[in-house]
Amino acid sequence: MTSFSGDDMARLLAVMPADLGEDQGVDWAALRTAWGRGFPSDYMAFMSHYGAGAIDDSFSILVPNTPDRSVEGGMAGETRNAAGLWDEGSAPLLAWGLTVAADIVCWKTEHEDPDRWPVVVWRRQKSSPRWAEYDRGMSGFLCGLFSRDFDECPLSDTTLWGNSTPRFVSVGQEQRLLDEGLNPWTGEPDPYVNLSFDD
Repeated sequence: MTSFSGDDMARLLAVMPADLGEDQGVDWAALRTAWGRGFPSDYMAFMSHYGAGAIDDSFSILVPNTPDRSVEGGMAGETRNAAGLWDEGSAPLLAWGLTVAADIVCWKTEHEDPDRWPVVVWRRQKSSPRWAEYDRGMSGFLCGLFSRDFDECPLSDTTLWGNSTPRFVSVGQEQRLLDEGLNPWTGEPDPYVNLSFDD
């Protein structure tokens, strides 16, 4: 695999604006210590431009949390889920994404240089092969998904396949918009904002 290129991140920023992103403020040194490894450059850049959140409410970029077993969700929880699905011995995986179709998007972490980790996807709705490997980093994978630069859609859900105008909303911005009574994905007033099912 070729190393991550800053060109991929520049392409991603050009096609998917970060106006509803926010710097995640990640302590990368602490995470490196907790996981025993570094992280890809484009993922670190993604967290400073966009943060954790979702693309078109269909693909979640996971919050980078520590591998503590008590932690549910985020990178730690989905890495454990992916490891349980890996069928080739020990699982050299680190999860970074999750789709609405329950696909888990990971890096295969066998190389010592995180910028050389390929993306692997566990595709819940596809029977053969369940695991597919892509010789790209995170930003290259997302750009390829948006531009249909694969032989077939790498995910079970095709919402982002060929989507030339993907929209990212960070977790914090999504909550802010909801608090303002707006649907984060349409920007329109949310008719259900004050609806309570506990009455």
